[in-house]
Amino acid sequence: MHRYQQPQAPSRRPGRLPVAVKREAAEAKSTRLRVFTEAEKDEIGIATLLGEYTELGMNHGRPTFQKVENAGSEVNVFVYYWDTRDGPEFSGWWFGDKVGGTQVWSRAMDSGKAPPRKGWRVPWDGDEQQGLLLVEVMDTTAAMAQPVSASNGPRHASLLKQEPDPDQRVMAERVKLAMERIVAAEAEVEQAITSTKETLSGEELDESSLLETDSILRTQLDNVQSEQKHLAKELAEGRAAGGTQTSLGDLARLAPRVRQLAVSVGSQLTHVQAALTKVRQQAMLAKQKASAAEVAAEREQKDAASLQAILPEAMDIVTAAEDAVETVAILAAAVSVDETDTSETHKAKAIQDIEKCASKAQGDLLEAKKLVNGHMAACKKYAPEAQKVAIQEFAALEKRLNEAAKRLTPLKRFRQEHEQKAAARKALMEISQKLSSAELEIEKAHIMTSTDSQMEQDDITSTAQLLGPAEEDLKNAKLLIAKRLNATSKDDLEELHQRVADASAKLTTIRQVLARQEEALAVERALSEVHEKIEQAEEAYLATSEAEMPFLKGLEVLPIQEGMQAVAQCEAACERCEGALDVARKFLNKVETESKTKWSKEGQKHLAAELKKCRDRGEETHQKLRIFKKETRQRKAKAMLQEVSEKVAEAENQSQALAEVVKVLSAELDKVTVEALKLAIDQSIAAEKEAVRTYNAAREVMSAKQKEVKDPPLLMELTKLQKKLASAHQEMVKSRQIAKGGEQLIKDKKVVLEEERKVGLMETLVEKAEKMMPAEDQDVKKEELIQIDSAIKSANAAVHASQRSLDKHLAGDTSAKACLSKLVSRVKEAATKMEKIKKTTKTQREKASAEVIVKAAEQHVEAVEAALQKVAEAELPFLKGIEVIPLSEASSAIAECEQAAKQVQEALERAKSLIATKTIEAKKFAEARGQKEVGTEGGKVARRQGDPCEVASKPCLERLALQVERINAAAAKLSQFRKDTESHKRTSQMHEAAEMLKKAEEEVEKTIEAGAPLDTEDLSITPEAATEVCAKLGHLEKAANKTVTEALVFLAERRKDVKGTPKEVELEKMQAQLIKIKAKLQTAKKNASQQEQRFVARKLAAEAAQRGEEVEEELKKVQAAAEPLQQSSGFLVQSNVQRLAAVVQELKAKDELKQAGKDMTLGAFRAFVARLAEEHNSEDSVFSEAEVEAMFHHLDADNSGDLSESEFQGIFAEQFACVQPISMTESFSITDGKSVAKLEVGSVVEALGMPQFDEHQKLTRLHCRLADDMKEGWVTMKGNQGKVFLDRLSPHNTSLKAFERMRQASCKVVGKALGYLNSTRKTLADCDRGPLVEARTKMDELRAKVVASQQKLDEIKKKVEEAAKEYSKREAAERQARSNARTRRLLDSISKEIDEKCENLRQEAKRIREVIDPLNSTADLEAVATPSSILRDGEQMSAKLADEMAAVRKFIEEHEAPKSAEGCATQIKQLLASAVSKLDALGKLNAQHMKVARSSALKVGQAALRKAQQAMRTEALRRELGVEALFDEMAGEGEVARSAMQRRLESLELSLSSEQVALLLDTIMESSSEDAVISRWRFLRNFQQFYECQKNIALTTDFVISNCKPKRSLNASEVVEVLEGPQRDEKLGIERIRGRAMRDNLEGWVSISGNQGTAFLKERPKPFVVCLIDLPLEKDFLSSGEPPIRLLKADEVLEHLEGPRSDTSEALMRARCKALSDDATGWITLTSQQQVTAEKGHQKFFSCKNGVAITDGPNIKACKVFRKLEAGEVIRLLEGPEVDKDSGVTRIKAACLKDGLEGWVTTLGNAGTLYAEEQTQYYTVLCEAPLQKAKHSTSETVRALRRDEAIEVLEGPVEFTPEITERLKARAVNDGAMGWVTATTKRLKRWYPTYMCKQSTVLQDTLATKSANLVRRVEEGEVLEVLDGPKEDAEAGLLRVRAKARKDQAIGWITLRGNQGTLFLAQWTARDEQLAKQPKEQKEKEQKEEKEEKKVATSKV
Repeated sequence: MHRYQQPQAPSRRPGRLPVAVKREAAEAKSTRLRVFTEAEKDEIGIATLLGEYTELGMNHGRPTFQKVENAGSEVNVFVYYWDTRDGPEFSGWWFGDKVGGTQVWSRAMDSGKAPPRKGWRVPWDGDEQQGLLLVEVMDTTAAMAQPVSASNGPRHASLLKQEPDPDQRVMAERVKLAMERIVAAEAEVEQAITSTKETLSGEELDESSLLETDSILRTQLDNVQSEQKHLAKELAEGRAAGGTQTSLGDLARLAPRVRQLAVSVGSQLTHVQAALTKVRQQAMLAKQKASAAEVAAEREQKDAASLQAILPEAMDIVTAAEDAVETVAILAAAVSVDETDTSETHKAKAIQDIEKCASKAQGDLLEAKKLVNGHMAACKKYAPEAQKVAIQEFAALEKRLNEAAKRLTPLKRFRQEHEQKAAARKALMEISQKLSSAELEIEKAHIMTSTDSQMEQDDITSTAQLLGPAEEDLKNAKLLIAKRLNATSKDDLEELHQRVADASAKLTTIRQVLARQEEALAVERALSEVHEKIEQAEEAYLATSEAEMPFLKGLEVLPIQEGMQAVAQCEAACERCEGALDVARKFLNKVETESKTKWSKEGQKHLAAELKKCRDRGEETHQKLRIFKKETRQRKAKAMLQEVSEKVAEAENQSQALAEVVKVLSAELDKVTVEALKLAIDQSIAAEKEAVRTYNAAREVMSAKQKEVKDPPLLMELTKLQKKLASAHQEMVKSRQIAKGGEQLIKDKKVVLEEERKVGLMETLVEKAEKMMPAEDQDVKKEELIQIDSAIKSANAAVHASQRSLDKHLAGDTSAKACLSKLVSRVKEAATKMEKIKKTTKTQREKASAEVIVKAAEQHVEAVEAALQKVAEAELPFLKGIEVIPLSEASSAIAECEQAAKQVQEALERAKSLIATKTIEAKKFAEARGQKEVGTEGGKVARRQGDPCEVASKPCLERLALQVERINAAAAKLSQFRKDTESHKRTSQMHEAAEMLKKAEEEVEKTIEAGAPLDTEDLSITPEAATEVCAKLGHLEKAANKTVTEALVFLAERRKDVKGTPKEVELEKMQAQLIKIKAKLQTAKKNASQQEQRFVARKLAAEAAQRGEEVEEELKKVQAAAEPLQQSSGFLVQSNVQRLAAVVQELKAKDELKQAGKDMTLGAFRAFVARLAEEHNSEDSVFSEAEVEAMFHHLDADNSGDLSESEFQGIFAEQFACVQPISMTESFSITDGKSVAKLEVGSVVEALGMPQFDEHQKLTRLHCRLADDMKEGWVTMKGNQGKVFLDRLSPHNTSLKAFERMRQASCKVVGKALGYLNSTRKTLADCDRGPLVEARTKMDELRAKVVASQQKLDEIKKKVEEAAKEYSKREAAERQARSNARTRRLLDSISKEIDEKCENLRQEAKRIREVIDPLNSTADLEAVATPSSILRDGEQMSAKLADEMAAVRKFIEEHEAPKSAEGCATQIKQLLASAVSKLDALGKLNAQHMKVARSSALKVGQAALRKAQQAMRTEALRRELGVEALFDEMAGEGEVARSAMQRRLESLELSLSSEQVALLLDTIMESSSEDAVISRWRFLRNFQQFYECQKNIALTTDFVISNCKPKRSLNASEVVEVLEGPQRDEKLGIERIRGRAMRDNLEGWVSISGNQGTAFLKERPKPFVVCLIDLPLEKDFLSSGEPPIRLLKADEVLEHLEGPRSDTSEALMRARCKALSDDATGWITLTSQQQVTAEKGHQKFFSCKNGVAITDGPNIKACKVFRKLEAGEVIRLLEGPEVDKDSGVTRIKAACLKDGLEGWVTTLGNAGTLYAEEQTQYYTVLCEAPLQKAKHSTSETVRALRRDEAIEVLEGPVEFTPEITERLKARAVNDGAMGWVTATTKRLKRWYPTYMCKQSTVLQDTLATKSANLVRRVEEGEVLEVLDGPKEDAEAGLLRVRAKARKDQAIGWITLRGNQGTLFLAQWTARDEQLAKQPKEQKEKEQKEEKEEKKVATSKV
């Protein structure tokens, strides 16, 4: 270990090292280690680690080992384990000098329970070396082995110095040899296994190599087994020879290794055997396959020849069968159900032929199938390949036969199917007619909603109203289809279902569209309000520009008043703008919040997009406002700077004034008076207030300016002023501090004066004391000494008081220290004098004090003796010889004795305290002065005899001692007195106990005597007397019990006092006697209680019985009241009588009632009631026969069979309830009658006759009687204003309420009885015996009866409630019956009137059909000469019909059925609904006929147009002109008028009537106005014809193909204009045209399609292109550098005339620049070979450095401001610069590049501020040129640069060579300008004459927007068809088109794109149209496919 540097282990955390558990050395070790090496050389030096280790303890859950020390070893070596607590890098087994130490040598990264054998690294952080260090664990129970000998490691014998044992050396040699043999065997086995694995891993295994490998392995296995036997033998011999455990263990550990070798060899041998078996099996299989292949080949040849022989015959037979089936199919196809011109006989014969042929075909098929099946069975025996081919062929034949059989199967049932189809067709026509009605209505609604624009609210409402009938019609159609389900074929049924499904889907779509339309309306309304709010905010911001104009004229410093006024205006404008912005922002947030819950996702998305735009506008305005506010603050600060200077100066002056005032307060106190100080303070307060005010004002202004001013120069000025203000403030603070101390100065001054007064008084007292001092040897009287002592004490107290007061004042912070210091000196001087006086007179003063002390002590002792005398007097009553005195006298005497003793005790304590205090004072007399040290004895100072101190103190102490003796004698007397008093007190208490015993006995006797009346058994005593006795007895019992208890307590206390004395026995006797008395009391109490219970029980029983009787009576009342309520028939009759009375009264009041007569029979009564119903005409006047009869019997009180007048008057015997407070008068007249009573709300009255009407007062009055007090009088029922005071009471409700009141009263009685019984029962609950128990039992029985009564009340209530419900049902049923009867009468009258009106409408519709019949029924529409007249008459009649239908609808709505849906009311609803349905059907049918008529009229016009087109081309061909030339002849340079076009058409001899020509013109011009014109674009689209090449084809010289020569080939996508034709070549059967190829204007003939149907040309509209960007329109094909004809705008449309062709151009100089007018950036051509487009220095430009105004004149004071120029804005110099002499500013006249505004601008201000500076880097555009996005000259145009426009070059100039481009010749539709343009996909695209509205805009009547009138508003999503344009509105600079809206055919001019770039219209192609009609899923799929195709095409490019 000394041969290398020992590595250090990584440091561990302190305190974490565990201590190994040590064991005693004598303890046996169960585990040991042996460390050895197998290395040949030890280059590192590991000998220190080798050897044996014994177990030491545990560390981290593992054993710890220490090396067994060898002789001379100086190093301790340990093997221990360390876990992962310090990290995984420290875990594992270690070799070290101590457990957990820092010096380690080796490490093994293992966590086993014992150290591993291998894996040790030496050093610990090095690499593992195989065999260098090995550890072996030895388990043994023997004693510790000796250190490892040399035989244990023969290879390292040189390293170990001990000599081995001979026996051990022999055993070690055996182990060594065994080890070497096993190692050699392992090597051989390893080599054999490796060779085996290589052999087995080869791709091709052969049997010889496997056999060789098997032999090798078997040999190795034999060797290993031999070694096993040899090792076992060695181990047995070693044991027999007594080998060591180590050696035997080594041999035993070799056995597993040998066994492992045997297992490995055996495993490989198994693998080899398996491989050998597999190889042999494969060889056998290969041989068998070769033999089978030869036999199969021969069989295949034979079977193939057989198949070739039979296959042709089978094919011929199958073909013949198919032909037979085909014949049947052809015959069947000739017979159709739809043929109407074929006779039935012909059809029958044809069907017979079909059936005959079908039978023959069936036989042929059977024969063919039989043949094929036979061949199929035979071919299954063929060889595999031949069998496969045969099966395929015959399967194909079989398939053909099956298909033929399938075709034949329906043909065999042709007759039945033909008949079924005929029936099905009939049913189909019937269903189709029914379904058409529903489809027509849905189509009408669909037409109304099939617009992409926004519908109006009225349209939405009307469309929604149509959907209800449409749904009903569709439902009826579905039911009809279900009924005819079996009568319709599957295809037709599917078609019908599809129609129904389509109609339903369309209906659902319509509802969805309506929902979206309504939502869109709401969204647009919300957006309109939001836009309005934003615009208001923007207008408010524009107002800020006007407010800031005074600051923009160039004057930097305005007058203060003018500047502040301007600032105020700016601030006010800011506030207004902020308010408007806040309102807009809140409203926008409100709309956004509401949209989340109100609208759909699409609506929210659209709204969110628009709101974002509005929010952006608001934020932009907000940002501008922030900038403006910032500038306003700066100007305000600048304007207010002068005010700051004034405020600072004023503050400085006030601060100086304050300083002058407070100078007085700084003077010395002894030089000023209090009055002067007070005056100075008052003046300083006023001055300070003014100084603070001026300072605060200046500071406030200064603070405001510091916040607002940001300009550095102004900030510097503010800083200077701030320093001045701060200096003034510091001075003011100093003065304030001085002034603040003024009050303190006054106080200090007063203190000084007061202290001077005190010192003066003190000095007076000291002088007085000095004067009273006697001479040194003078004798002084006692009185004089006392006076001297008093004077000295007073003077001394005054001195000390002055000292304390002065020290207190000097200790604080005071300004009077100097003055007070002088006083202190005076006090010290007086104190010195006093010390001298006290020293001189001390002896005399002490003698006088001693005398005073003695006198005070004597006085206190005398007071004690006097108190003792009073004690003797108090004790006299007990000293008279009477042993037992009266109790009261004894108690009084004892109290006096105790009081006297207390007084003596207090006097003693006072005397003792005084004497003790005075004794201490006497001992202290003259201690200091009387001491004269003559020596020390024992540490104490000795005194001389006869010292003055003893003269005063000794006599005093002696006299005080005598007083102490007197006090002690008094205390002894007091003690004896107290003992005597206690004895007297005990004697008195014994007497008191006897008295209490006697009293208790007497009260108990009284109690027994009072209860004597209750002891008798006679119960004749009255309850009142018994109650009185019980009450008296109870009172006496309480008093006696209290007395006995008090006596017991008193005796118990006294026993404690006399315990152990003879009197204790006497007290015990008293207690025993008292207990007997108490027992006697208890017995008497018990006897009285039993008697009392008997009387209580009897009383309770009587009360309970009375309560029970009351409950039974109440129950009977409730039952009687409920009985009539349970029979509802009587109340129904009463209700009818009440209703009859109301009708009679109402008619009586109107004088419309005829007299009923005096006596009425039942028949007369019926007639009377019937007459009432006719006269009243209401539901209340209708009565059934049963009701009339019941009322008659109810009124016939005497059952006489007729009604007398009095009985009839009984109908008015009603009850009324007061609903409003009213008075009752004694007469009918209100004015004359007196008030009888006042009726409150709820009062009930009974009618005494019919109500009467007061004509004078216009009141209805009733003679009645109050139900409560029976008062009679007249009461107003109804006031003259309609107010109701009395309301009829329903008999049933009245009875029900009376019952409820009675029931509730009964419930209260039952509840009280039950409560009484429950409370009594609870009181008696504790009784367990006696009469009260019996009473409690009776109470329980009675309680059960009361509970039963309560339950009966509940049952009665339920029955009454059920009866009330039943009554309500019967009443409602009767009311409904009356309503139905009245409604039935109404039904008859309405039905009759509606039928008449509907019949009139049907006749009118029939007349309309007759009028328009020529257009609807004529097959040849060209023969209709007057289509317009017919259509006009039909439209007029239809409008009239619509008005009449509307009138009928209104009539129906006015007669709407009642809300009830039962009975006849439902019939009325059905009648009205049926009428509405008929009206709708009639309207739909008429609308359908008119639609067909309009379509027919349009077809007439289109037919006329086709004739005109053909004639126009013929004319052009005849005259050898083009169609454009014909247009130019008619129009010249403008447009063709309608009249000119009509004349030209009439000259063509078209054989058309005048109305047909008019229709033709309407079709061309899209207008019927006589002023209408047709543009070139419209004319050419109608009369020119174009084709697009679909496939390459030759353009030839002649029509005849055989005689012509090709000119060139037309490529796909080329466009050809038709010049002649199409003409048909009858010989070849093809059509050809003569046309002009637009690419190069080459003319020739070309075929439209081939004779085999191949299409070469496809007709297309006239080609137009639209500009995507601004483009130059150039004169020539090649770019010559000349200025373009003009710049084409984006969205302009060009007529394609020629091209496209390839173009090459020359190099250009281009630069990237920015337009200064609008900051637009892009590339421009600066120069080319032909011209210069832009040049630097051509004009002068200035750039604004600060905001400044542009004015109308040079004079800055008299000028008017146009607007404000922002910083950075560029202007062009026109005149100047000039200097204004008055204001000193420099100004120029310039033009704004932003908006072209011209005016005067200040460049240099009067204070030197630079507002505008000249710039030289700008270019001037010399001619109009495009500004393009990219460097390429053909890139998209940003916009056109105007002449004289200024630009700034950002990049370049650079030279650029354009690429080869395609150019085409075109004519601008706007102005007809022709030229060449470059064609790329980013510049041009195909144009379609259809647009979709992308943002809501307006449709106007003229091109010019300013003078145009509104046609209507076009909403987003609407589609428009172009009639003319686009053309430019020159004034507005907008491109507009004349278009027709698809929604309502409205025609007008509409803008394509706004002047701010807002897109209003976007192209709507045929592809878009197709996608719009497709389902959503299909759209997404096609769009995805289109994107993929574009992506692929792009990748190819």
